Amino acid sequence: MKKQEEVQSPAFITSEKILGRVGFLLNKGAQRVREVYEEILKPMGLTGRHAGILLILEEMGTITQQEIGKCTRIDRTTMVDMVDDLERLGLVERQEHPTDRRSHAIFLTPKCREVLPSIERLCQEAESQFLDCLTPKEKKDLIQILRKLVLSHYAVPKAAR
Repeated sequence: MKKQEEVQSPAFITSEKILGRVGFLLNKGAQRVREVYEEILKPMGLTGRHAGILLILEEMGTITQQEIGKCTRIDRTTMVDMVDDLERLGLVERQEHPTDRRSHAIFLTPKCREVLPSIERLCQEAESQFLDCLTPKEKKDLIQILRKLVLSHYAVPKAAR
């Protein structure tokens, strides 16, 4: 009896028609880059969203959960869970907001400041893995195009673009 040849299915099957749709392509790209981030950050107990929150806090300083949610477009309930995760890991702390009793100010801990360079390096590695099929010019062009789309569709003032 002949051994049956193993047929490997492609990891991704679709039609040329759907490969011409911007929404489909952006969604599939976002799904994959999220998977890559999760794989790389998992040993630290983090996700791409966690890393994004930490990078925002590093850049903007101590801000409220609500302000972080506005920056990341993460809803209130999810933001509470995300900050809880980061607090459990000892990377952020909540403090009462100095002027708004209903808000909590979130700040980076000394532990976070120590590991942040590693987190940034891992994020860069995730992006490099995802974009390794592109030339340097294509990477630059992609970032410029996506940045333009995001900033124009989220009503960011032209001066901030």
